[in-house]
Amino acid sequence: MKTSEHSPPISTWVDSLRHEVEAGPHPQLPDFDPFDMESFLPDNDGLFADDLGALSTGGSSHDSSTLNPSLQAPLDGIYSSANFQEDVAFLQAAQFGTGPTEDVSLFPLPIVTSPTSDWYLPPPELGTTLLAEFLTDLNTAYPLYQPHVIADHLRTCYAGLPDDSAIAWTSAYIVFGMAHHMRGMSSTGDSHNMDMAQYYLARAYSTLDTLLTAPPSLGQVQCLVGIALLIVASPCSNKRPAGQFVSTALRVIRSLANEGKKSNATAQELSDGAHQRRVFWICFTNDISLSILSNTQPTHQLQDVANCSDFVADELGALTATEGTWRAHIFWLFTRIALLQTEAIDQVLSRKTCNTTPLDLSAATAIVLARLQAFHEQHHIFHLSASQLEQILYRADICHCVALEAYYFGTVYRLHAVTAMDMSSETNPFELDGLIKMSKMKQHKAYQEAQRLLSLLPVAPRGNVALYW
Repeated sequence: MKTSEHSPPISTWVDSLRHEVEAGPHPQLPDFDPFDMESFLPDNDGLFADDLGALSTGGSSHDSSTLNPSLQAPLDGIYSSANFQEDVAFLQAAQFGTGPTEDVSLFPLPIVTSPTSDWYLPPPELGTTLLAEFLTDLNTAYPLYQPHVIADHLRTCYAGLPDDSAIAWTSAYIVFGMAHHMRGMSSTGDSHNMDMAQYYLARAYSTLDTLLTAPPSLGQVQCLVGIALLIVASPCSNKRPAGQFVSTALRVIRSLANEGKKSNATAQELSDGAHQRRVFWICFTNDISLSILSNTQPTHQLQDVANCSDFVADELGALTATEGTWRAHIFWLFTRIALLQTEAIDQVLSRKTCNTTPLDLSAATAIVLARLQAFHEQHHIFHLSASQLEQILYRADICHCVALEAYYFGTVYRLHAVTAMDMSSETNPFELDGLIKMSKMKQHKAYQEAQRLLSLLPVAPRGNVALYW
C-alpha cells in the first residue's frame, strides 16, 4: 500500500485561519443570521417569516415549519442592512414556497446581482468551526479538498479578496452547507442545521453563472461536485440535477488530466496531481451510483477508466477507530465498488446489451453478481455488526459505512431486478412502477443484502436527513 505525503494536521490549518480572520481586516459585508427576521425586517408583520419557515425540513412531530428561535446560531453584533434586500427576494422565490417538499424545484430562479456582490458569511468563529467539522467528518473519508486549499478559499472570502471565478465563495458555501448537513445527522442534530444546509445550497446556486463561465480548473470541478453533494443531501426528491453537475465535473476533470501531463513534474505538482486523481474518483463514484439509481447512462464507460484501476488506497481516505489501530480505507472501497457498478452497467444495464441474447445476459449478470459477492466477503468492514460499528467508529464515520453498504445493496438489487423482469433493464426498480412490479415477486434474491443494510440502520442517523440516496 502506498502512503501519501504527511501534511500538517487539520487543526493547524483551522487554528491558523481562525487567528488570521479574527485579527485581520474584514470586508464590508452584511453580517446577519439569515433566519433572524427581526434584525433586517423590523417592521415586517411575520408573513415573510412564514414563507421562510417553509425551508424547515424537521421531523413530523411539529406541525409548523417556523424555526425555533432557541436553535438559531448566536450571532453578536447583528445589524440591519439594506444591501441584503436581494437575498430577501431570493429566499422569497418560488423554490422556497409553502408547497410540499417533494415538489420543490432545485433549479434557481434568475437573480439580479448588484455591482457590489452581497455575500453572506457566518461569524469567523462559527465559520472556522464549520470548516473543522467538514474536514473531520466528511473530507477525511471523502477527500474533496486539500485542507490548506479550502482554508485559503475561506481566507479569500473573509478578507474580501478578489474572486472573479466565484470558486472561493462557492467552496465556502459548500463547506458550510455540508457541515450543517453533517450536524443534522448527529445525535443532537435539529431541523435548523438542515435548513441552513438548504440555505447554503441556494447561495451556491447564485454563483453558477460566474462559476460555469470560468476557465476549467480543479476548483471548478470541486464546486460542481460539492453542489451535487448538497443536492443529494437535500430533502427534495428530485435528485436528477445532481447527475448533471457530476457529469459536467467529470468531463472537465478528464480534460484537465489530458492537458496536465508533464515529464518533469515538481514535488508540489505530483502532490496536486495525486489529489486531482482523488477528485476524479469522487466524480466517478457519484456519476456511477446516480446512474445505477436513476437508470441513466453514465458519463464514462468501463473502457474509459480501465487505465485508472491501479488507484491505491492512502491515508487521506481512511476511517480510524476511536481507540486502537483498526483502519478502513473507505474511499478506496468506494472506488472499487464503483468499478463493479461500471461493469454491471457495461455488461448488463446499458442500452448496447439490447441485442444480447437472454442466455448471454443472464450469464453476464451472474458473473457480476459473483464479483460483487466476493468483494463483499473479502473486506472486514462488511462483517461488522451495527453494535460493533457503534463501538469503534464516530457517528459521521458510521454514515460512510452505511452508505457503502447501501451502494452494494443497490447494485445487487438492480441486477436481480433485471433477472426478475425477464432480463429487461428498461424499468427502474427504484421508481414507483418498478417497485410495484418487484413487490409482486414471490421471491427476492436480494433479501440477505437488504437484511444486512437494514440491520445497520439502528445506529444510522434518524429523521429527515439524506444518508445514502
